[in-house]
Amino acid sequence: MMAEAAERSIRFAELTPEAYRAELVTGGASEVEEVDAMRAGHLAEPTDAVRQVLGREPADFGDYAARAAATGAWS
Repeated sequence: MMAEAAERSIRFAELTPEAYRAELVTGGASEVEEVDAMRAGHLAEPTDAVRQVLGREPADFGDYAARAAATGAWS
């Protein structure tokens, strides 16, 4: 959706588990908590967290992508 909205080609590059772990740690994530939670599937199910935190329904991702692309976010 992001590539389509930005009218650009976005390439997917799969990381090895080690490289992914390094990216998470570089980004400030707790290595054990984040990686273990993902592997256990705790971050795979949709939740109502957006509704709880923002007090409104979540935005459609396609609409978000179109708005972000219009600002030049992925130029």
